[in-house]
Amino acid sequence: MELAHGKGVESTKLDFIGEVRDSKGAVQGNVRDYQEIKLKGETVGQLSKRTLAYDTGFTLPPGSYTLKFLTRENETGKMGTFETKFVVPDLTTQVKYLPISSVVLSNQRQNLNTVLATAERDKRLIAQNPLVQDNQKLVPSVTRVFKKEQDMFVFLQAYQPEAQTTQPLVASVSFYRGKVKAFETAPLQITEGLDAKTKALPIRFSVPLGKLQPGRYTCQVSVLDPQGQKFAFWRAPIVMVP
Repeated sequence: MELAHGKGVESTKLDFIGEVRDSKGAVQGNVRDYQEIKLKGETVGQLSKRTLAYDTGFTLPPGSYTLKFLTRENETGKMGTFETKFVVPDLTTQVKYLPISSVVLSNQRQNLNTVLATAERDKRLIAQNPLVQDNQKLVPSVTRVFKKEQDMFVFLQAYQPEAQTTQPLVASVSFYRGKVKAFETAPLQITEGLDAKTKALPIRFSVPLGKLQPGRYTCQVSVLDPQGQKFAFWRAPIVMVP
């Protein structure tokens, strides 16, 4: 936004184009949207201190998918792209492992009353967003670069399709440098929170990063279902900077 602001314009527009393709390459969902951003007054100061996040949603059947997104800033013509793979688990079949959602890593929570722009003002949809809690929205980190003085917020959902009440789970977050475990959180006991409709059980961590030295790590999230004798784990690279 700095280049556009430097040209003296009072606002700019961000265009968003995205699509979801299944494992066979067929398009299962797409979106084209935009947000107008003011480039004067208090808004400029806020942009210099935090990232600007855009989100939307797709309704998809179980399967493996690839999400592609392109963003263009109209004043400068600069573009950015993002691509990731994800899986929607099939909860109607017997699975060997505990089904979990994608894992969100973040270093920022944003108060919904102070958002800079919004393309969707439907309060019902906002309420259904699993990243929103207590009027604060978790902003996913796309780069997965964190600083020592920050906390890492970790969010995921475990699914218990046959449960009528919450079946207790145990979860933890670990950090590895190569094969050496550098840090691990204390086990987190999850004993409540099952959504009766979606059968999703939210798992949330707030992890202080002060004990980790700068460098590259593998972040691992582990979830155990003692009663069902099932487990799940997720891994992704992160970077720690001073």
